[in-house]
Amino acid sequence: MKKSVVLCRVVGVLSACLMFYTTPGLAVEPRFALSSELIRKSAAGLEKEHPVPSAGKKTGRKRAQHNVVTLRTAPDRAAAAALAVDTRSVTTTDLNHLAAFWQQLVPLSVEPRKALLVRSDSFDLTIDPVRYPVMASADGKTILLDTEGTLPPLVRTLIQDQDPSVRIVTGSTDRQHLLGALLAAGGFYSVDEQPVLRFGADPLLTVRADFKIERSADSVLRNEVTLVSAARQGLPPRVVDYLGSHGFALLEPFADRVATPVVTRHRVVQVQGDNQGQTVDLLLELLGIRAERNRRIELFSPADTGISLQVAAERVFERNGKQYVVARFNGDPVAYTLYRLLATKGYLVVILEPQDTFKLVATKLFDRMDLSSGYRPHLLLAEPTGRYSLEISGFLLENSAPGGGALMVTDRPIDRQVRDLLFDHGYQVQER
Repeated sequence: MKKSVVLCRVVGVLSACLMFYTTPGLAVEPRFALSSELIRKSAAGLEKEHPVPSAGKKTGRKRAQHNVVTLRTAPDRAAAAALAVDTRSVTTTDLNHLAAFWQQLVPLSVEPRKALLVRSDSFDLTIDPVRYPVMASADGKTILLDTEGTLPPLVRTLIQDQDPSVRIVTGSTDRQHLLGALLAAGGFYSVDEQPVLRFGADPLLTVRADFKIERSADSVLRNEVTLVSAARQGLPPRVVDYLGSHGFALLEPFADRVATPVVTRHRVVQVQGDNQGQTVDLLLELLGIRAERNRRIELFSPADTGISLQVAAERVFERNGKQYVVARFNGDPVAYTLYRLLATKGYLVVILEPQDTFKLVATKLFDRMDLSSGYRPHLLLAEPTGRYSLEISGFLLENSAPGGGALMVTDRPIDRQVRDLLFDHGYQVQER
């Protein structure tokens, strides 16, 4: 009965192949062609003698589910996929790298030149291992890779009927789709598409990959999570090292270019402590401004009024033709009145209070100087395709570093790995 049902299906598929399949490489030679009338009569006779069970009729056994992998595009990448199709196309070199990539994911999974053999009482089928590579999945199944999509429907049916454990992966012209189909057939514990990883709070490093793989339920606990990227441009070594130190291994099977460090042009200054005087001196120094310390400013001249009144100031400096005064207020209303009188004389006064932290001191000073900056998260690194970014809170001043670069002043702690990553992207990090 089973042989007859399978034969009936094979005859049906063969009939469709002969009558409608017109691909030149698979065309049937005329002298081997079967009569279409004979095929119809044979199929009808077999169905009459051994009818195929219908879907609604119970047969006492479950019908085997064929493992055919279909591809889909993640919704949030649908627009991005259409931007540069040519840069994501699969080349012969890419296909050659798949075996090494899979060997890293599933050790001892690839046997060179191993052919797939399918046998029954009616036929022996051998698949060319060069054209159709065979690999093992993580759960012990077999993966047949049809990279060019040329596996005939008849052969596909024969394989799936005789050996349901074989998972056929149809190739794609898109690298990300090809990897997605292969990973879906890999038998892993979980495969997530378009994962977004965030490390730290401030600084915040965000890394995006195409896939995240967990081989087992305890992969996260054992720091054995694998990220996969289909990009042609490899991530910087510093980013890869950072991921590795946090338990994520990155595989880039198609990467043939690695980002190189850029010329140092920007500065990140990490301020330590809340000493107000030192903070003011540092900020003025970074802006290239020289200030006088503990100077007394004459409010009334004895030559004019016969009275000499001088007001104590912590710092006095000039910028763009304007005079600035930095004064400390300790709650004395008389001192506050004198500072207001200095403002009437044309001085721009910055009044500091004892509780002012670095953030407040810098905010008051920059606001009085009309510098367009505020203490908030700033995006210092942003990879063009969005695969990684780095944000740090602080004050960002454009065109304020030597050579016209940006100047970031922050009180956030910056560890060595983030410091190295900033350096590779043109930032010089200093502790002050």
